[in-house]
Amino acid sequence: MKSSILVFLTLAMGFTACIKEEVTPLKDEGSTFVKILGGSSPSSLVSNPIDFVSTPQTIVVCDVRKDAANSAALSKSTTVTIKDDTAAVRAMNPNYLQLPSNFYTLTGSGVTKTGGMGGNYTVTFNSGDFAKEIKITIPNAQVLNPSRLYALGFTITGVSADSKISFEKSLVVEIGAKNPWDGVYLMTGTFSEVVNPTAWSYIGDQQYSLITISASKCVVRNDDLNGGIPGYIFSNAGAGTYFGSYGLVIGFDAATNKINEFYNYYGDPSLPATAGGNPAAGTGAPLYASSNGRRAVLDPSGVNAVQSNKDILVKHWMLQPSVVPNGPRAFFNERWKYLGPR
Repeated sequence: MKSSILVFLTLAMGFTACIKEEVTPLKDEGSTFVKILGGSSPSSLVSNPIDFVSTPQTIVVCDVRKDAANSAALSKSTTVTIKDDTAAVRAMNPNYLQLPSNFYTLTGSGVTKTGGMGGNYTVTFNSGDFAKEIKITIPNAQVLNPSRLYALGFTITGVSADSKISFEKSLVVEIGAKNPWDGVYLMTGTFSEVVNPTAWSYIGDQQYSLITISASKCVVRNDDLNGGIPGYIFSNAGAGTYFGSYGLVIGFDAATNKINEFYNYYGDPSLPATAGGNPAAGTGAPLYASSNGRRAVLDPSGVNAVQSNKDILVKHWMLQPSVVPNGPRAFFNERWKYLGPR
C-alpha cells in the first residue's frame, strides 16, 4: 500500500514538472488596435450640447485611441483615416441636420481634414501618442436653428499597416444649441377650471422638456402627451384629456431669472404644427391667441421665476373669452422641478 502511494506521488510530481516546463510566460505580443472612445459597430450615439451664444465654443467631437500591443508599437507613428460619415448620421436619426462645414473650424494637434462635408479626417499618432482628440470650434452658435438637432458622424476606415481597426470604430455626435433654461422638468401643482369645475381636475405630475428656440426663450413640450407635444393633460371624470390648441412658450430675463415672456404656443404662427393644433392660424404678437381664442398669460400674484436649484415656480391662467368673457377659464399653480439636461 505504501509503495503504491509512493509511486502515485512520484508520477504526480513528474506530471506537474512536465506541465511547468511546457508553460511559457506571456510576452508583449499581440496586435495594436485603433478605436473611437465610446464607439461601436454600427455607430453609437453621444450628445454634446453647446450654449446658444454668439461667442466661440470649442468642443471635443471624437476621441481616438491607440491601444498599443507593446512599447515598441507605441513608439511607432500610426496614421488613421476617419470618414465624416454622413450616412451614419442619417441612419441614426433621419431628422438630424448634418452640421454644415462653414459653421465650425477644425482644431486639435495631429488632425487634418480633406473634402468638406463627407470627406476624411487624417489623425496622426506620433511616437508615444495613445490619444488624439478631434475638436471643433463653433464661432457663433446662434447660426444654428435651436429647435433642431445637428450631428456629425465618425467612422474609422483605414489605419497604418502596424495596426488594426477595433470593433469600436463608429460614433455619431449629436449637437444642439441650448440656452441656460433648456432641460427636463417634473411638473407638479394644482389645476382648476370654471366651466366644468367638478368633472375637470388635476390628473397628476407630468414631464416637461424646455426646448431652446432663442437665447432666452423655450418651447414647453409635454413629454407625456401624445409622444411629446406642447399641451397640458388633465382629468375629465377620471379619464385623461387635454386642451386643443393650447401649449406654452416661456421666456426668461437672464439678469434676474424671472419669467418675462409667456404665451400660447398655438398662437405663434412661426412655430410648426403638432397633433395638438396648428399655430399658423394663431394671431401672433401681442396676444398669441390660437384659432379657438385660447391664450396663456402669467398670474401676477405668482413668483414666476427660476429658483437657485433651477426649479421654476410659475402661476398662470388660460383665457378664452368666447367661453368665459370675463377672467380666466383655467388656473394653474406649478413647480417645475429641474431633473437634468435634455
